[in-house]
Order: sequence, then structure tokens, then C-alpha cells
Amino acid sequence: MSQKAVKGTVLCLHGFAQNGTVFSVKASGIRKALKKAGYHTVFVDGPITLTAADLPFEASKYGADDKAEDLNFRGWVYTQAEKYDLKPCFDTVKNAYKEHGPFIGVLGFSQGAGVTGTILSNFNEIVDDDKALDALKFAMFYSGFIFDNPSAQKYYEKKIEIPTLHIMGELDTLVSNERSQKFADLCKDATVLKHPGGHYCPSTKDLLKTEVAWVNSVVDGTRAKEQDDEDDIQKLSEMMDNLGKA
Repeated sequence: MSQKAVKGTVLCLHGFAQNGTVFSVKASGIRKALKKAGYHTVFVDGPITLTAADLPFEASKYGADDKAEDLNFRGWVYTQAEKYDLKPCFDTVKNAYKEHGPFIGVLGFSQGAGVTGTILSNFNEIVDDDKALDALKFAMFYSGFIFDNPSAQKYYEKKIEIPTLHIMGELDTLVSNERSQKFADLCKDATVLKHPGGHYCPSTKDLLKTEVAWVNSVVDGTRAKEQDDEDDIQKLSEMMDNLGKA
């Protein structure tokens, strides 16, 4: 049996106090669904190694004897910092690109989604490849949000051009739907999906099917054609309305 051709590689960025391995397990639903559809996923570790004092929970509950370093909990930025140092984040993405790129998509959860939002405005520069953004077709955000730290605002001055999918949990108490919607509003071509759960990557069959269908439609260009058709219909409708007023 011939091996299924890989359509492209998706870079996956974990949330705060996770790491690439942990996130690959927690996001196993979408990871497996993307693999079945022909996409390869790459999970990387954030640049910050967290200590027990940095964690919102007791490390001992996870068998680390209060030593968070034993479990390799990672982060992208210190949320309480007066100024965010995003260069280590960019360097991590650049190194991942050198080893696994080009990427057809980027997937981020929570703080990882926040980082993704900062790299899309200058992706070519970050990975040092003038054609990187041409290959990047989509971004997916679970419980995504915009960093409110003043030092990060310059990365949100331009709208994100590539199609984006925003998945929000209606019971998410860590990242409100309002915060995630604010992120979606920053994107030129955003699609929003909601699930009845909280702060996690859901693995319900119907939602995964919808997510993968969206990815495929973006990659194969059918979604762009549908969008153009909708725009043409809207323009025709406006033209008819104007004629009726003449």
C-alpha cells in the first residue's frame, strides 16, 4: 500500500506550563485528524523553562517533588513581566522552520496562540525566508488572545492576512470568549467555532471534522472560490438595491 502524500507541515505551539510533548497529547484529537487528512504536525518547546514558583499549580501533583524543572514545564513569556521579551519566541520558531519548514499552517493554544499572533505580521523576517509566508496558508487558534502588554502591540498594527480559525470554549474561564473574539477581529479572514467546554483543545468528532474540512478548503483553494462567489453575490445585491432607489 502506497503511503499517503503529505500535504504540508503544521507548526504547533503549546500553552503556558506545557511543552511540545504534553501538547501533542492534549491536542491528540486534532493532531490525529490532521495526520489522517495528510498533514504532518511539529510540536516544539517554548523557550522558557519554568520553576515551581512560576506555576499556577503544585508541581508535586505531577510527581516532580516540587521541582518543576523535572517535568520540563515551558512557557513563551512571563505574563507578569513589565516588558515581554519575544526574541526567544521568534528564535524558537526560526529554529523550528530551519529544521522542519516550510510550514503550511500554524496551530497555537492559549499563550502559544498569542505568540502565533505576533509572528504572522513579519513571518518572513522571523524565519529568514522571503517565501515563507507564501507557503503559509492558515493559522488555527484554540483559546487564543492578544497579548495586552504594551511591548507587544507593534505586532498587531496590521491585520493578519491569511485565513484563521478561532476555536473558543463557551465555559473557558481562563481566556474569555470576548478576548478570543478580539483576536479574531484582528484577522482579515477569520472563522469562529465554539464548543461547550472550557480551556482545552476539544476532540469531539463533529468539531474535528469541521476543523479539518476548513483546513482542506483553505489549502485546496475551494474556500477562496466560495468567498469570491459570496462577494460577487453581495455586490450584485447592493447593485440591485441601488437600482431600486434610482
